[in-house]
Amino acid sequence: MRKIAFLAAIAATLCTVACNKDLSSSQAPVAVPDEDGRVEVKVSIKGDALTKSANQDIDEELSEIKSVQFFAFNDNDDKLDAYVKVTNSNEGVMRVKSGLKKYWAVVNAPDLTDILTLDDLKNTRTLLSDNTDGFVMVGQYNSNATSVPISVSRIATRVILKKVTAAFTNPAEAAMDCILKRIYLINVVGDATLYGNSTPTIWYAKRQYEAVSGLTEHLNTVLSPGHNLKNGAYEIPSIHYCYPNLQQPDSQATTWSPRFTRIVAEVELGGTTYYYPINLQYISGNKSYEIENLTITRKGSTDPDIPITVNDGTFDISVANWTVVPITNGVNI
Repeated sequence: MRKIAFLAAIAATLCTVACNKDLSSSQAPVAVPDEDGRVEVKVSIKGDALTKSANQDIDEELSEIKSVQFFAFNDNDDKLDAYVKVTNSNEGVMRVKSGLKKYWAVVNAPDLTDILTLDDLKNTRTLLSDNTDGFVMVGQYNSNATSVPISVSRIATRVILKKVTAAFTNPAEAAMDCILKRIYLINVVGDATLYGNSTPTIWYAKRQYEAVSGLTEHLNTVLSPGHNLKNGAYEIPSIHYCYPNLQQPDSQATTWSPRFTRIVAEVELGGTTYYYPINLQYISGNKSYEIENLTITRKGSTDPDIPITVNDGTFDISVANWTVVPITNGVNI
């Protein structure tokens, strides 16, 4: 009996050694720092779903990754440890000191080679004009691994008016030519920090239409010679881009002050210009706000900065990531 117990103990020991050997051989290799104490890390933008638009036919080109600046900050003091910029690629290689790092990626932005700390990066201001060649996107990920995937999101906001319809209740107005001339954004924020909420220092199209050099297509849709809504609805989506506007409350003061961003449909009814402004209150980055149908039923405002009253129509805006934020059931005005 004693012999049997002894042999069983030996068998158990051999089994334990064998199992431990199998487990150790299946473990991932651990990065060994070079003589300078640094390890090689592969950083990349995670997938492409978050950097692509829900409507690829509209803004696919602006969603392309044309450049990425990767940053690695020390976890203990937030100082920059490594930086690399890549073009026409979504991944790069960095050499960092071993240990936990705060990795950041900034896509399609101007050079940020003067960044020394994480606060420097967060507080860097980006301009709306930085998005004319591609959307500026930002993301971060904390890791001590040798392969770091980073999800990014846009700073910009997208606003779409898909359809404009005339359905005047007054027969005399219904008989008039109703020429849709322009669709545009007013009270547009022109700058923001790369991270967190910030107070705008630049505003475009204050209270009225403005053709901003380099941003005309982002802010405005101009119809030439115009579309006569008397003959049918205008059904070509008007797509616009702006920066987040978290201003509260609104204002219609005749002297400039921060206020809601608005999307405005401008028409000429019987030779007189009227405006149909829709409030876009508390709009955030990486969101898309979509109006399915604006139906105008009577004369609009004589000022593009005075929103239509609740008696002219109502709509709801829900918030989602860059897909579609529907304004339900159209807008009747």
